[in-house]
Amino acid sequence: MAANYPLSSTPSLQDQFIGRKLTDLPTPSVILDRSLIKKNCTAMLQVCERLGVGFRAHVKSHKTLELSKMMVGDGREGSPAQFIVSTIAEAENLVEYVRAEQERGREASILYGVPVPQGAIPRLITLASSLAPSSINVIIDNEDAFTRFHDTLTFHPAFAPEKKIGVFVKIDTGYQRAGIVTSSPQFKPLVDAILAKDASKGGQGAVLLKGFYSHFGHSYAGNSEDDAASGLIDELLGLEVAAQAVPEEKRKGLVLSIGATPTATAAQNMLSGNSPRVDEFHVVLARLKEQYVVELHAGVYPLLDCQQVATHARPAEGEAREGFQPLNKDSIAIRMLVEITSVYTEREKPEALVSAGSLVMGREPCKSYPGWGIVTGTLGNSKTTSVYDERGEKTGWIVGRISQEHGILTWKGDRSKCNELAIGDKVEVWPNHACVAGAGLGWYLIVDSEQGGHEVVDVWPRWRGW
Repeated sequence: MAANYPLSSTPSLQDQFIGRKLTDLPTPSVILDRSLIKKNCTAMLQVCERLGVGFRAHVKSHKTLELSKMMVGDGREGSPAQFIVSTIAEAENLVEYVRAEQERGREASILYGVPVPQGAIPRLITLASSLAPSSINVIIDNEDAFTRFHDTLTFHPAFAPEKKIGVFVKIDTGYQRAGIVTSSPQFKPLVDAILAKDASKGGQGAVLLKGFYSHFGHSYAGNSEDDAASGLIDELLGLEVAAQAVPEEKRKGLVLSIGATPTATAAQNMLSGNSPRVDEFHVVLARLKEQYVVELHAGVYPLLDCQQVATHARPAEGEAREGFQPLNKDSIAIRMLVEITSVYTEREKPEALVSAGSLVMGREPCKSYPGWGIVTGTLGNSKTTSVYDERGEKTGWIVGRISQEHGILTWKGDRSKCNELAIGDKVEVWPNHACVAGAGLGWYLIVDSEQGGHEVVDVWPRWRGW
């Protein structure tokens, strides 16, 4: 339970850190830029509003209440506050906010975004008991799992039948992690089993079929705006096929939830008219909206990271505007603050030891370069401003090797352009994958580039536990 993993006191953390300069902070630390986060969140909400689709915010990347609120537009009138979680602890930390939003008249819900383990059901029942009916939703991709889930609900003494639990059927649209393919002989029986228990469609059960869900995780392998646009359209078409398993008279209002940050944010390209598939996208979307509720979902887009930039899912250049934020390193809102603890100028290539390894930065690769993070060049005693650009000169410091508690910065490119580093310097690193970076730390230190970005303006505790 979330109560088993108490968070550090926010007032105490604020007393310790607010007002401190970045160069005075302990290392390793995780730095978030509030201004960049707000811009990334706002663009996502704006594009959904202009397209007339819903949005569901995945909170696993950051696990904070503060950023969760920004993702759904805290206080935003007329738009729901819909969330996805990857752990029950995340849902437990969100439930008070969701209940408060419901009490003020806002639609709000939580989707447990992985096929539900049987052991999690009692905690989900507890969450459902304090919220409006069908505010808690689960993902199902297997008939036997659904039957077990429904039986546990029905016979659990704490479950109130009027609360209902929403069910999304997870469709595998090519990622091959979780989900069922629509061509499977087990797909139609699964949908039929849920409909037989769906209280809103004449069934006698404790569930409601909310719709169909796809996570296009393999979109991380994309390399262009066209790749991302194709993934977005493929997901829509894939869920349209899935919905055909429901009798036509029962399809109205079903939710088709699609996404992953590259495909979901590719919707921003559909407002510009630059993508060759813009017309096709709008035709497909208009057709689906006649019968279904189309919903985008994404999680890492407020923070971004090197993996996301490497997808080139949106233009890297161009002015930010309503419904659009450029996708480049300058939009990455998360940075790892580390300290130089040793330097090795005598090696074949200059190297330096830093005070952070895989427990801070993660160990996930990025397809666009051979390292585990890219040094931003914004701190330290650098004599030049060379920052590694995988599409440019490929000159700069990267995290070339990584251990549990330490990392090795390696200079790439012309040695004569090397930014000299000294023991005691502090540098910032863009991580490969924001969802993993900082997972071992208890809080984020917040700066704001619109206020200079050089000192801490807030602290956001990070949820822990499962």
